[in-house]
Amino acid sequence: SCLLGSWVTGFAVPAILAVLVSRGKVTSAVGVLSIAAYPYFIQVKPWPLASRFWLLAAHWFGGCSMSYEERETDDNSNPTMNCYFPHGIFTLGIIINSGVRTGATWPDGKDWNYYVGTTGPVPCMGLATKSLLFAPFFGHFVAKWTGVIGSADKTSFIARMKRGDSFGLLPGGFHEAARFKYGKDRAVVSNKKGFIKYALQFGYNVVPAYSFGECYTYWNLPDRILLRARMWLCDHNLPGMLVFGWPFFPLLPLQTPWGIHTIHGKGRQFPKIDEPTPEEVDEYHKLFVQDLSDLFDRHKHRFSLSQSELEVL
Repeated sequence: SCLLGSWVTGFAVPAILAVLVSRGKVTSAVGVLSIAAYPYFIQVKPWPLASRFWLLAAHWFGGCSMSYEERETDDNSNPTMNCYFPHGIFTLGIIINSGVRTGATWPDGKDWNYYVGTTGPVPCMGLATKSLLFAPFFGHFVAKWTGVIGSADKTSFIARMKRGDSFGLLPGGFHEAARFKYGKDRAVVSNKKGFIKYALQFGYNVVPAYSFGECYTYWNLPDRILLRARMWLCDHNLPGMLVFGWPFFPLLPLQTPWGIHTIHGKGRQFPKIDEPTPEEVDEYHKLFVQDLSDLFDRHKHRFSLSQSELEVL
């Protein structure tokens, strides 16, 4: 609830300030503004205890895990792009089962096996929309305190790939969050091809990752209600969903049938093509979508989903 509260409160700060000022509560407004703004003027260093605190959320779901189908113990030499699906409402899969686990072991790798497992070094940096990184509260308590969330804006993204950094991202973004449906495994990726183009330009190893159980965390508006308006919000990097979780505290996610388990599939090494043609992008995009679907099919029986199919939108 603290994690989600910081997310929601951060976006609500402008409205909160407006209400306080309109009611003449200037002192309170200055206090809220100071708390929200100081991390952008004072350096905030990663704090391992924050990562460990956020990982306590795994107990709410009855257990969470991160695993790889294929990974050498010290395989960190080849730049890798981990592509996580589904986005979910609050990206719980990538938060609980990715870089935050690495952040919990800083600075000396203490308790590595407990938090990360025996997979060896893993890409610890996840990328998020810039508006989240600069959102009050969330930007401080989650992004900066964990030290494992970076900006997905184009300039930062390209700079990261030029350095050959490994990282994780959520290609579906807010559009996938808006199409979230309780109990339905969906991936919004049909028109998401930019990450494929960049992976080709820089010759990255592209790994599909799927979080089983993420789709059971909330109820959301059905597709038939204001979908065009919600997609418009997503086009402008604003969330387009209205969700309901635990009945006694709707902001809190529902407890899932089996926890949230993120499985990283087999990576596909993309060739390095300085200027990939649209046809080449389409070719490798199709291969990626098939890799993602195959990953889902290989593991769905473990979660009583043998009759389910991954819906690709």
